[in-house]
Amino acid sequence: MWRKLAALLGLWLILLLLALSTGWNAVWLLVYTLGLLLAGSALWANWNVGGLELRRRHRATRVQVGDTFVEQAILESLPGIGQWWPRLWLELHDSSDLPGHHLDGVLSLGPVGRRVWELRSVCTRRGRFTLGPVWVTSGDPFGIFRTSRKLADGTTVVVFPKAVPLPAFGRVPGELPGGALQGVRVQFSTPNVTSVRDYRPGDAFNRIHWPTTARTNRLMVREFELDPTADVWIVLDLHVDAHTGSGLESTEEYAVTACASLARHLLDQGRAVGLVSQTATLPADRGPRQAERILEVLALVRASSSLTLAALLSAETSRFARSSTLIVITPDTSEGWARFCQALNGRGVHSTAVLIEAATFGQAPSTLLLVSSLAAAHIPMYLVKRGDRLEHALASPRAAMWTRQ
Repeated sequence: MWRKLAALLGLWLILLLLALSTGWNAVWLLVYTLGLLLAGSALWANWNVGGLELRRRHRATRVQVGDTFVEQAILESLPGIGQWWPRLWLELHDSSDLPGHHLDGVLSLGPVGRRVWELRSVCTRRGRFTLGPVWVTSGDPFGIFRTSRKLADGTTVVVFPKAVPLPAFGRVPGELPGGALQGVRVQFSTPNVTSVRDYRPGDAFNRIHWPTTARTNRLMVREFELDPTADVWIVLDLHVDAHTGSGLESTEEYAVTACASLARHLLDQGRAVGLVSQTATLPADRGPRQAERILEVLALVRASSSLTLAALLSAETSRFARSSTLIVITPDTSEGWARFCQALNGRGVHSTAVLIEAATFGQAPSTLLLVSSLAAAHIPMYLVKRGDRLEHALASPRAAMWTRQ
């Protein structure tokens, strides 16, 4: 564009000098014509991209892998100066990095026109993605000028990893000695009702205790305490050298999916679940908000740490209280972390291993020696190979062993 414009301006200056020196009417006519062409083309290109508004509407900014992300985009030519001007040759350029989701195209709008799109894309990758910004580009009929303008800023969409519904997951021990209540008041419902108190604004209606309300003639609500069960800690190994494979068919994605599925399964059972990894840690908690926090962390984690699993367990050992349960998800075939889990068992910390068999994803050592070490230490284990359905592989340790054979 710039070369063409420079050539035309150079030609216009030459014609102007020639007209001033000769005074020929024909040359002056060319000067006026070329000048009007340049000015009219510049106005055309700028008016084309002016007075436009783009609105993007989406139902949610938090979705999961496998969900369909639906978005509505509305492009309008607003009333005002030049409202009679038709917008021709508009090019939309969307800088979104959400895979398969782009608002690109070429269109024209009449005076005070409107165009509506509905974009649907299946989320295939977890992570944080940006929708936009969106730019509109247009020019004049002669291709002299080309003008761009930003229509909309970027917005963030987080794609959570897929959480597979698990019909069962063996047995997760962790009942506190004596079954004593922990004496901690909670805002969600548990099987343990400790007392009733006066209703306060913000209390859920389903916590109202109607017999007491009828007897006292004022609204009374129930108070709950935590169940007498210990915490469950999910340890996700993100050591870069332990993982293999690429894309969706990698040990990293299988491990993250297994972690999300187990967290959702245990939280649905009312257990307190915490997350430990080389790059992120979440304290143990219950309820739907904890599930969302764990999924938010898992959406962004990557196997990029140089810290080994054994070193991670050693660094975080103070978190694991007696009678708590450790679920270690790893493709690491070394026996060092297994010996550490055996030592934790001696302290009353129950360990369970979910092994992602790296040898089925690429070049990796066999899990035979590790499986033997875990069996000798009486640590329950689940084996997940490439292509396995998690709801089957995680049903019970015995089922997982049968799959391997």
